[in-house]
Amino acid sequence: MPEEKEPAMEPVQPEDDIEIEFLDQEVENEEVNRQAVEEEPEGLEPVLQASVEEEAEHLKAELDHVRDIYLRKLAEFDNFRKRVEREREELRLAGVEDMVRELLPVLDNFERALQHAEDDSGAFRQGIEMIAKQLWDTLERRGVQEVNPVGQAFDPELHEAVQRVEDGQHPPGTVAWVMLKGYTMGDRLVRPAMVGVAVEAGGNSNGEGGGS
Repeated sequence: MPEEKEPAMEPVQPEDDIEIEFLDQEVENEEVNRQAVEEEPEGLEPVLQASVEEEAEHLKAELDHVRDIYLRKLAEFDNFRKRVEREREELRLAGVEDMVRELLPVLDNFERALQHAEDDSGAFRQGIEMIAKQLWDTLERRGVQEVNPVGQAFDPELHEAVQRVEDGQHPPGTVAWVMLKGYTMGDRLVRPAMVGVAVEAGGNSNGEGGGS
C-alpha cells in the first residue's frame, strides 16, 4: 500500500512584514496624491480667476440694480411727502379763507358805521373804531391785505367792474371809485373789489359788469 504524502505547507509570513508592507503602501499613496496636487493641470488658475471675476461682476450688477430701485423709491416717497404737506397746507389755507370771507361783511359794517358817525367824536365812535381796528389787526395777522384800487388800472384778476363812469379826473380804463373793497390773503383772492371804471366822455355810464 503506497504511503500518503502530507500536503506542502506554505511558509507563514511574519506579522511585522505585513505591517511594513501596509505602511509602505500608504506612504506610496500619499506621495501619489501629493504629486497630483502639485502637478495641477495648466490653465486651471486663469479659469478660476475668470470665474471669480464673472461672479463679482454679476454681484456688482445686482447691487447697482438694488441701489437704483432704492433711489427711485426714495424719490417717490419724498414726492409723496411733499404732496401731502402741500395738500395739508392747501386745506388749512382754504379753511382760513372761508373764515375770513365770513368776517368781511362784519368789517364792512364797521366801516359803514364809522362813515355815518363822522360828526360823532364821543365814546360811541371811539368804541366802534377800537373794535374795527381789533378785527382788522386779527385779519392782518392771517395775511389779509386790502384791495382799494382807486386810480389804478382796472385788473380783472382783482377787480369786478359794476359801472362805467365818465370821469375827467381818471384816465379811461382806471378805477374811478370803489363801491366795496376787495381783500387778498397771500396769493389768494378772497373777494374782488367792486369798482366803477372810468371811460371816455360819451361812453355808457350805466352798464354793469363791463370792463374797460
